[in-house]
Amino acid sequence: MKKTKAEIEQIIQSMSPAQKAGQLFLLAYPGKDPEVIRPLVEQYGICGCYISQDNAQTFDEAETITTKLQTMSMEKHGIPLLLGVDQEGAWGVLLPESHPGPGNMALNAIEDIEAVASMYGIIATEMLSVGYNTVLGPCADVNSDPSSPIIGTRSFGEYPEQVAKSVSLAVRGARKQGILTCLKHFPGHGATSGDTHREIPYIDKPYEALLSSDLVPFKAGIEAGAEIVMTSHIRYPQIDKDNPATLSEKILQDILRKDLGFSGLILSDSMNMGAIRKTYDPAQSTLLALQAGVDIVMLSEEHYDFETGDYLSKQLRSLHLVEEAIETGILNDSLVTDKLMRILDYKFNKMQVRTPRIPSQRFQEHAQIELGLAKQAVSLLQTGFWPIPPEGEIVCINATPVSSYRNMVNSRGIGPNQETSAFDSFVHELEAYRRIQIVSYEQVQEKEASLKAATALIVVTEDYPLPGEDFMKQEQQQLVQDLCARYLRKIVIVGLRSPYELALYPKQVTYLCAYSSRTCSAKATAQILLEGSLQAQQNRTPVTIRIDESEFA
Repeated sequence: MKKTKAEIEQIIQSMSPAQKAGQLFLLAYPGKDPEVIRPLVEQYGICGCYISQDNAQTFDEAETITTKLQTMSMEKHGIPLLLGVDQEGAWGVLLPESHPGPGNMALNAIEDIEAVASMYGIIATEMLSVGYNTVLGPCADVNSDPSSPIIGTRSFGEYPEQVAKSVSLAVRGARKQGILTCLKHFPGHGATSGDTHREIPYIDKPYEALLSSDLVPFKAGIEAGAEIVMTSHIRYPQIDKDNPATLSEKILQDILRKDLGFSGLILSDSMNMGAIRKTYDPAQSTLLALQAGVDIVMLSEEHYDFETGDYLSKQLRSLHLVEEAIETGILNDSLVTDKLMRILDYKFNKMQVRTPRIPSQRFQEHAQIELGLAKQAVSLLQTGFWPIPPEGEIVCINATPVSSYRNMVNSRGIGPNQETSAFDSFVHELEAYRRIQIVSYEQVQEKEASLKAATALIVVTEDYPLPGEDFMKQEQQQLVQDLCARYLRKIVIVGLRSPYELALYPKQVTYLCAYSSRTCSAKATAQILLEGSLQAQQNRTPVTIRIDESEFA
């Protein structure tokens, strides 16, 4: 299947403007039947598809759809499809059958840094076994803004050199299994409190500051061999005062191509996101992105804003505009040919279409490794009431209002795609070994007598980076503060999330952190709590932990 440069050039010369345009698009489609996107595969010969949990929930379903999609493309054009998924730890696909691990921030808390490579190797092996040949990760963002609503635990942390090391290991671990990897969100999304699914945020940093911070992990990932870099829809006014990164020639050509020496594929973040859709004409922005340096335009089927709409007609409008631009020379021939040469070289010479299905025994091994890594990441960041007494009444309090879980499970086309809450997984594991009383956020006041009588109060907080939506954190934190004021000496806060919230709580409170809201992390944290095995010395922390110095009686 490998092709020489001359053979690829011949293929490009034989393409119609429609087929050339098609190879510049990575498109999503709704539902579990790939027939929906057949017209775009056959008529335009699109580059590939963005696949989500909405398209397949099991490995069997995934193998079925990828086989159909590849057959469509190969029979019509003889070119394989790039099939990309957000299997990146905090976001995931094929859940709960797959093993995405505890997530990037948790992996970076483990002293054995090779854990990152191990987990990404498992991710790559599982995804390739059903024909998902591209993982849209790892996140190379340095999470320097604690209030970031969309990066958070998707990042390896806030220290550039640590993040760079983990990004490099993630890329190497995944690539060793043959999958394509994608660094995101260039040149960095972690220094903003905005969410590009809603708006265009801006980061007011000069280029020199980026070189020593946000760009460090991208440089490491590129040197490790990452094949793809995904752009961000963020404005950096000190570099380009007019355009977000996705539409900026200065950022994509001058910085990414020239300064960092990246020669792989540049993929846009989804052009359906609010940052683009609310500011630019969607189809016109596609053309601007290609002119700025993007090789492949991604249009994910995002409906986090609850606008389901006709995705096919929206995608066709962008395809038509690019086709016309190729025909008229607005996108000149050499520019388009350069992009197609890169794309087809990767497809024919560097991309595996799929590997054999994994036997059930391997899945059991993956589950054990995943749980073991999640357990290694759990950290006792503040200790006072530790370990919990082996006898006596335990009350487990869910600090999250029940209404917030609707945001977690509603179908949005993209992450986190985890239907069971971290709290439910935590409690299920705890109840298997010890009798506990469960109190919801809404029941705290009416259960006052139980709280007073309990030997220990386990208060669980969690967080999820939800595209275009918010998980209720302020309500959780207010409840925890109220409980600390009354029951400080018998509380253990279990943070199934990043530890930034610790700055809001008194320094005497016990805080057990998983750095993750993944199922494996919830189970691991419950086991650690029951074992009481952690001592005061801790793992390295991926983020700065600020402690409330106030004294409680």
